[in-house]
Amino acid sequence: MNKIIFYLAFAFGTFASSCFLYSIVIFSQTLTVVKGFSGIVFFFLFLPFPLFFLYTGYLLDRYSKKWVVVCFQFFLFLSALLLGGGIWIFEAYPYLLLPLAFINGIGMTTVLPGRMALLREVMESHKLVFHTIAGNLLLIFSFGMSPLAVGWYREFESYSQLFLVLAGLHAVSMVAFTLLSSKHKESFSTTQAVNFKSNANDPTSREENKGIQTSEIPSLSGSLKLVLHFLKEDRVSRQVMWVAVFSMLALGPIQVVLPQYVKQELGLGELARGSVLVFLGPGLFLGGILTILFHHLERKGLVLLSVFACSSVFFLGFIPFYDARATSFFLFCFGVSGGILSSLMPAILQKRAEDGLRGRILSLYTVCFQFTPAVSGFFASVMSDHAGSFWTFIGFGLSFLLISLFSFLRYTELRQS
Repeated sequence: MNKIIFYLAFAFGTFASSCFLYSIVIFSQTLTVVKGFSGIVFFFLFLPFPLFFLYTGYLLDRYSKKWVVVCFQFFLFLSALLLGGGIWIFEAYPYLLLPLAFINGIGMTTVLPGRMALLREVMESHKLVFHTIAGNLLLIFSFGMSPLAVGWYREFESYSQLFLVLAGLHAVSMVAFTLLSSKHKESFSTTQAVNFKSNANDPTSREENKGIQTSEIPSLSGSLKLVLHFLKEDRVSRQVMWVAVFSMLALGPIQVVLPQYVKQELGLGELARGSVLVFLGPGLFLGGILTILFHHLERKGLVLLSVFACSSVFFLGFIPFYDARATSFFLFCFGVSGGILSSLMPAILQKRAEDGLRGRILSLYTVCFQFTPAVSGFFASVMSDHAGSFWTFIGFGLSFLLISLFSFLRYTELRQS
């Protein structure tokens, strides 16, 4: 029963989050403000990630993961509720969408890793890998299906009703998370208190116990220096991080400019637009499945760089044909390559990072994964408003192709790993 409750909470919350991200972008495109406004909103959605990412792990390690997730998911619920209940205010004063997007981003900063961290407390340890893979696939599926779901709902209801429904899904998820019972009866702080008492006379542990006793928040600069030192020493991990940045930049134009292109230049309605964009989801899902099936292959770095080059070619196929079927086909192919990339990169980092640094390395990877599309989405939105969708995708696509070829030739250590 505990597993069912967790997956219901995970599914409702993840689906609501994915739909909200897509919905607030297409809603902002209906407002007449400055050029590239939807890109600015998209940027503010992910701005909290680089600001708070090093403290996310501290909160999840120090306090009850369940209640941390519930508390921060309240930010997601609140932003959807405010937008749905007072949408006329945001239509009259569009710039209020920026602090609202930032509030939603604060919630995502902790909820996204928090939901996965909860797995260790509610699932059997010997099945943790299986449930982690299942959770990632559910995340990919929710992200991919959100355009179709939002498009279908928008055919019959207003934006106000849509955001209120998403707030309701977040509320259901929050309630379900509160019903979870942990398999680990002792909390982190309780265990540390026992260790503190038992090691009080051990001189080798006094400094560690002192930090636990005072509950000091870890230094941001100190943690960052350790991460950067590791990346400086480990060339393969550093190259993986660069590939993560370059490959995730492609998601910005896809999430911000492509929906506008499909609606305005292909002349499709909400449901038809969702039907075109939904092909990214099955592609991502298939890419994740393929990675699982062939995860035992050696030289994962070579596969990573090869797929990165292929993804840039698929990116170039979205626009030039001005045909919905061509856009869907190349979007599906890009999704397959993206699913492989997003599965291989953390796997390589997991293997190479030290135990004491693994959490912070993966936190930095999460920032690259989540924040770089916000940056590229902002610039793509501005470029699209000035030069049009065609030149935006051609410009970005050629840049990605050159970067991917350069990476393949230059990153010798990663290619041979």
